[in-house]
Amino acid sequence: MNEVRSPAGDASVRARWRALVLTDPVARLVRNAGHAGIDDDVFDLRQLALAAIDVAVASMGFARQITLAQLVDTVAGLARLMDERDDPVAAIEAARWVVRGLLNDAENQGKFVYVFHDIRSTPRRREEYAFKLLSLQDSPSGAVVQASPQAVMLYLNGLNLDVDDAEEALSVVLRRQLEDRRFEAAGRTAETAERASVAMAATLADIIESTRRDVRSADWLVDVPARLARARKHVKARIEADGEVIGHVMSGIDAESDAAVRRASGDLVETLQRIREVHLDLASRASGAREVLQQAQLRQVFSRPVRLRLLNVERELFEPILAMATADAQAVCEAFTDRILGFRLPRVLHLGDLVDSLLTPTRQVTPVEYVPEDPGNADEADAQAYAPEVIAAATKILRRAEHAPVPLSELVDAATAVDPEEVDGAVEDLIELVTLAALWAYAPDLPEPGDSPTAGIDTLIAALTAERTGHTIDRPMVWGNQLMISASGAIS
Repeated sequence: MNEVRSPAGDASVRARWRALVLTDPVARLVRNAGHAGIDDDVFDLRQLALAAIDVAVASMGFARQITLAQLVDTVAGLARLMDERDDPVAAIEAARWVVRGLLNDAENQGKFVYVFHDIRSTPRRREEYAFKLLSLQDSPSGAVVQASPQAVMLYLNGLNLDVDDAEEALSVVLRRQLEDRRFEAAGRTAETAERASVAMAATLADIIESTRRDVRSADWLVDVPARLARARKHVKARIEADGEVIGHVMSGIDAESDAAVRRASGDLVETLQRIREVHLDLASRASGAREVLQQAQLRQVFSRPVRLRLLNVERELFEPILAMATADAQAVCEAFTDRILGFRLPRVLHLGDLVDSLLTPTRQVTPVEYVPEDPGNADEADAQAYAPEVIAAATKILRRAEHAPVPLSELVDAATAVDPEEVDGAVEDLIELVTLAALWAYAPDLPEPGDSPTAGIDTLIAALTAERTGHTIDRPMVWGNQLMISASGAIS
């Protein structure tokens, strides 16, 4: 029986399979969009996903890392252009759905995991392939979006090619298009070459940033030096080629008479100048990468290792200690305290300091001189005293209780009806004095022995008694329980 051959038997099937599964997260978010209420007929979710990856990779390449909120706003702006209704709410929801899908938010932003069946091995085995497209990292400006190497590969049309080879091929195509005077096609090729340059800068920026956090995150023995060597070689060749191509196009613009060709040539020059800036930025990154490694090594070699697992003090310390014997618990507490407070040197007693302390004379405490408080001028008028005309008017009103009990509301109404000229405009003081007299009669506050009584006021209220009636009084200045005022003697 002849051997049956299939694409799975090809030696490159694993690499092609990996390139294929890189697009599955985008296909997955498109398939599940209907469950989230996102209309796939209105929004091109595939294009929005590619745009999100483009923005993330480009921001890494130019060292302007984009935050999560900025990425969602950018994708939402593109989504609004697709919607004829121009619904900003629907555009925001579509952008959030796309970004969540690329972050794998359904799996708590974990990796996408796929299983490859290796049927050529004996015995046959299953291999897991896990990757991320976008991830979040904390920064002073908020959650920053980072693109993974797989996202960079997808950014380069999903081809598993070396970035240097891809740009070299694009350079050859660009030169041929310029020689054929196909400037519009050359402009599109230059934009593709720009994305390739940005991808290389993004990959190198990711390695440098990972090294700043942990020098063990990258292989600085073999892989990273090789990448830096290729980057320096690439930049040296590309900067020279950029200058030649820009000069060639500029000379063609001066000699060209067609307006459309001159406009396309001008756009091409702008794209080539942006590519040149990317190459210069890549050159600065490659030249400073070794210094970043040295600084990270010096900073991290003396730093204490960070323990990610935190101690649950209540469950793992306090509760077990309470169940221990005293001696065992004391040993645990001392060890815990030493770890928390750090290394401490015991205090050493110096004999010379002890002798000096014993021979030091006793400090003399200076008594505090008491300064009596100034009583002030006794001849000054009391600011809180009532005027004589107010006391006279209040006495006149309170005399109504000599013959029969009078409710407080009637006394307050009588005080309110007094002519202001009679009390020099102090009607409110009159109402207040009548009310205080009634309250004092209800709950007398007897003066302390030795206190000098205030002339007029004590005599005014001494003969009054008050009882609650069970009703209420409601006046602008007086409200609450109604009191029945009566006089136990003559009011003088």
